[in-house]
Amino acid sequence: MSEGASRTGEVAAAAARPGFERALDRACTWLAVAGGLVMLAFTAVAVGSIISRTLFGAPLVGDFELTERGTAIAVFAMLPYCHLRGGNVVVDMFVSMFPPTLRRALAVISDLLFAIVAALITWRLTLGAINQYQFNDMSMMLLIPTWTMFVPVVFSMALLTLVCMARAARGGREFA
Repeated sequence: MSEGASRTGEVAAAAARPGFERALDRACTWLAVAGGLVMLAFTAVAVGSIISRTLFGAPLVGDFELTERGTAIAVFAMLPYCHLRGGNVVVDMFVSMFPPTLRRALAVISDLLFAIVAALITWRLTLGAINQYQFNDMSMMLLIPTWTMFVPVVFSMALLTLVCMARAARGGREFA
């Protein structure tokens, strides 16, 4: 099957989904694209810093701060899409020998457990962001308020929690 035909099938499958699933799919896709753009931006900063170091003997000020924050934001932004599509690493050495009904039950249980963990992480990140805001914590070189980095990360984790619950409701199946 050609790439175009495969993409057409994906679009038709997405259109056939209920409204919540379709909205979840779009939100995860756009968040992953935004994470990719963040990754491109901090990669450009790193390249610019290397060029500046080579040509002028000094790196760009705060390049490591931007790379550190950008990496965190990009990774968290891509987690919901990865889990929605079933792209997380799965070790199924023993599970593959179980009957399909038991495998589906285990998938639902794992998605529910993942939802609980993701919700706990979301909650703690939210408290961390509030704490950083209250204490007006800033990065050392560029004086970027630390709490601002938490906003996209908390949003990503909240979306991941929804994805885990939606997958559990679908019987542990990814959205394809």
